[in-house]
Amino acid sequence: MRRPVDLDQDRVVALVLRLSGPAILGISAHALQMLVNAWFAADLGAAAIATIAIAYPVTLLVAALGYGAGIAAASQVSRALGAGDDDRAAASAGLGFWLSLPAGLAVTAAIVADTPFWLRLLGADAALAAEAAPYTALATVGTALMLVMIVGGFIVRAQGHARLSGAVMVGSFGLNILLDGVLIRVCGLGTAGAGWAAIGAQLAGAAAYGLHFARARGPDRISVRWPGSRVGRAALAEALTLAVPATGSSLLAAFAMALFVEAAAPYGDAAVAAQGIALRLTLVAALPLLGTMAGAQAVLGHAAGGGRRDRLHRALVFVLTAALAYGAIVGGLMIVLAEPLAGLFAQDPGTAREGARATAIFAVAFMPVGLQLTAATLFQAIGAPRRAAAVSLAAQGLALIPPLLILPPLLGYTGVLASRVAAEFLADGIGLALMLAWCVGARRTGGAAPVEGRETVQVAAAHEAAHQGT
Repeated sequence: MRRPVDLDQDRVVALVLRLSGPAILGISAHALQMLVNAWFAADLGAAAIATIAIAYPVTLLVAALGYGAGIAAASQVSRALGAGDDDRAAASAGLGFWLSLPAGLAVTAAIVADTPFWLRLLGADAALAAEAAPYTALATVGTALMLVMIVGGFIVRAQGHARLSGAVMVGSFGLNILLDGVLIRVCGLGTAGAGWAAIGAQLAGAAAYGLHFARARGPDRISVRWPGSRVGRAALAEALTLAVPATGSSLLAAFAMALFVEAAAPYGDAAVAAQGIALRLTLVAALPLLGTMAGAQAVLGHAAGGGRRDRLHRALVFVLTAALAYGAIVGGLMIVLAEPLAGLFAQDPGTAREGARATAIFAVAFMPVGLQLTAATLFQAIGAPRRAAAVSLAAQGLALIPPLLILPPLLGYTGVLASRVAAEFLADGIGLALMLAWCVGARRTGGAAPVEGRETVQVAAAHEAAHQGT
């Protein structure tokens, strides 16, 4: 049996890889499920592809709550464990669920009550909203169940349980693939079958985390009581400063995607479907990077909480270098293979041609994406909410909105696609600038890296942390 990881003493690069590996495996299972789902939808025609594309921003409204709460919980848990405070880590983990589940269920209920309204609000015309409503309602319920997986995954990775997180994701998304095949192909339920498959798979994943936390003991045990003491209120305030910007960035991403659909809609279903294909391929390409960032956040946060500036900087340099190399290689392959990739998910020549064009352009924007992802992960891990928000909000939409309003009237559909490149490059530049400023500040202080306002990451002498993850 492999020995448990030591977040204080293990070599940084090996530690990042060991924590990232299961997350990458699990997220790759998600990527495979998305590709298989799109492959099944391709047989149903361009309208089905467009249905799944327009439903994604709606479901993201629910998922955003989980990502925000999970990022906040992971940051607080990893820093608390780095400082040797198991009680604070347990309370922070429980707080993550309190911040996500009640709000997520309320938003889900509102969407299911009038799904066509939300689809029209996010850019769909009346016909597409009616077509996409059944699948969207089912997928939203599945996403509400997925909140347990999202927050639980962030928490167990912060504790060092990367293999558990990977196993739950592989099992859940593997089940989703199986159910997709049965419900879409065998039972002939179409896109509604994909929605029911998501519900079944996410229910299984939520149950797995529920069982784990019910059995957890020692430093892995979490407290689910609502914080009522002064310490609890302080933890809540800090969690909100981390969660709200992260949630806001995901909500802004949903709004930006809706603008994308609205901008492409005048060019027909083929244009909307092409963007759905390109966005899905780009997201799939990014999933291993997101897994790396998930593992790195635990290492960065633990080093910050324990005052280990040397480990913090080694982890940062490795993650940034690896992310940029990955982006360059995979982005280049996507450009070269754009036509066969798009052809896998489009039956008619027009959709396939536009899908290949969009994929190649989005691949150019993807190449330097490691800059913004690394910057956001760093600032979330060390508890710098405003800098994390600046990067995340730019990456998820603020940088997209101006070019999307300017370029399409000038260049037509080419302007819609070019907006993506302009937005990503701007977000990458913001991330790079903020990371350089932070590194310069850390070098000048020689022991405390300025974060936000009066917050600092104190670089104290190394100490023995009480926690070792498994």
